Amino acid sequence: MKTDVAHAMAWGLVLALCAGLAACGKTEEEKRRDEEATLTRLAEKYVREKVREPDAALFRNQFIGKKGAPCGEVNAKDAFGAYIGYQRYISVARDLTLMAQDVAPAEFEASWSQMCR
Repeated sequence: MKTDVAHAMAWGLVLALCAGLAACGKTEEEKRRDEEATLTRLAEKYVREKVREPDAALFRNQFIGKKGAPCGEVNAKDAFGAYIGYQRYISVARDLTLMAQDVAPAEFEASWSQMCR
């Protein structure tokens, strides 16, 4: 009985160590890429919430801007179901997602310059 408990505890410890090593085994570059991928997925989610047909949104030229905000381009459909052409977006958070069509061109350019390039 004592041997079985000790054996089970030893295996539990080995499994815990293996799991810990797997999580810790990422390089800084892998961690940075994972974080960028997460930010990009969130940005896509927030942009989709702003367009007429979220599932039809197409994304390209996505990157993390100099201030850490996801930036890119989205092509969405209009009320007639036609794609309107790619437009730039900046996504800092759900309520702070800005698309080029949302504001005056000069205002968007200033935000793009500050957050993205």
